[in-house]
Amino acid sequence: MKWVEENKRDDFVFIVTETAKTELQNRMKLPDSGQLIRLQMRKSCFMKLKLTFEETSQPNDSEVIIDGLHFIIDKGECHYFKNKKLDFVPDTTGFMQFEII
Repeated sequence: MKWVEENKRDDFVFIVTETAKTELQNRMKLPDSGQLIRLQMRKSCFMKLKLTFEETSQPNDSEVIIDGLHFIIDKGECHYFKNKKLDFVPDTTGFMQFEII
């Protein structure tokens, strides 16, 4: 699998906050958690992020390593992540989510 190191690709360079990085690392320690982090934009909620853990990438995925975390993003969605920040925001109602801001 060919990985793109941070800051080598301008089409989807983004920042991962420390809060998001910690939460991702904790979730990756769970049993049956894949080691690839898929980022997708939710079609029903503008600028809301769907994040899943997977074992393999798909042919149409772009791959990047940021802060030691392996992300996969559909090539058609890379523009959503350019110059953005991935953050983990615990909601006051107890619903915790990742956002791209």
